[in-house]
Amino acid sequence: MTKRVTVLISGSGSNLQALLDAEKAGKLGNDISVTYVVSSSKKAYGLTRAEEAGVPTAVHSLYRYTKEIKKEDTESRRQARDKFESDLAQVVVDTKPDLVVCAGWLLILGPVFLTQLKGIPILNLHPALPGQFDGTTHAIEMAWNKCQTENKPLTAGCMVHYVIEEVDKGEPLVVKELELIPGQETLEQYEERVHKAEHIAIVEATIKALQ
Repeated sequence: MTKRVTVLISGSGSNLQALLDAEKAGKLGNDISVTYVVSSSKKAYGLTRAEEAGVPTAVHSLYRYTKEIKKEDTESRRQARDKFESDLAQVVVDTKPDLVVCAGWLLILGPVFLTQLKGIPILNLHPALPGQFDGTTHAIEMAWNKCQTENKPLTAGCMVHYVIEEVDKGEPLVVKELELIPGQETLEQYEERVHKAEHIAIVEATIKALQ
């Protein structure tokens, strides 16, 4: 029986590519397969990566739900967000996943989504260590800046964790530590190191979660 993985993306999809490459090379094992990709943006290059690998895709954009609602109308926007999450959950459930992997998915998955996916494990890749820079998309830059500002070594890195309602607070499944030394590398060089670690971590975590 194939264990089905649905991957959620928002951008370039380099971590999705790591999973696709691992599957093609037989590194996911004979029973794990990326069977569906859902993107929050129709412009995400990850959709092209999926299509080139023959993996079905869908686009589920929050903008479609909120574009006609004024920013100050917070109640209507909350209701629209709940509807978005409910519909997203149905899209994901319909793919019949054994595991959902957020690989560069930039939207918070709230209680409406999580309730509907109860029983299906969800993983998230976060470019920081447990307890460091939770709930931000700028964790790489923040870690590098902290190291330079404080002028002392910093242990940073990335993790893959289970998704719970508290953002980036779920149980870590795979953690990759990277040492930052002040003045030793540019932000871009550190970012490249993090991405390389992420590509390894996301494959290891996917295998571990389905063992």
